[in-house]
Amino acid sequence: MSLKQTLKDNRPQFIKLWFKATIDTYPKDAARILGKDANRFDNPVGAVTRETLEDVFDHLDESFSLESLENKLDPLIRIRAVQSFSAAEAVSFVFMLKEIGADILGEELMLDFHRVVDQVALAAFNRLMKCKEEIFLLKATESKRRIHRAFERAGSAAAMPEEEP
Repeated sequence: MSLKQTLKDNRPQFIKLWFKATIDTYPKDAARILGKDANRFDNPVGAVTRETLEDVFDHLDESFSLESLENKLDPLIRIRAVQSFSAAEAVSFVFMLKEIGADILGEELMLDFHRVVDQVALAAFNRLMKCKEEIFLLKATESKRRIHRAFERAGSAAAMPEEEP
């Protein structure tokens, strides 16, 4: 049987285990709350996590590019980028797929599956770095604005164009 067909046949089991493993990367109390309800209003982080994992998993059986994977991973990576995760912790949920696959897939499919998971991990790391860069730029811009406003209030700053503080 092909990897594509095996993934399709075992989708519910993969999604369930991957979601639980991802939620378990959070502290115990947070994980309990995030894993309860997939309602977007009661549990937005849990809902986005589940939706993103489903989108990424459904994308695995297609021929994909890193850019398309990055776009699929974006909602979850944006959340994890602003939380107190290190870079390794933020993308660790991707590698959990390897352990899940080892329990579900046969040995003959594992090499191909590992290659696919590695591509997802690269896309996740790329997206995380882009998000961290955006956060850094926002913080730097805000700091410049705050400093400039302080100098303006003190009467020591010349007019600065709005788009380039």
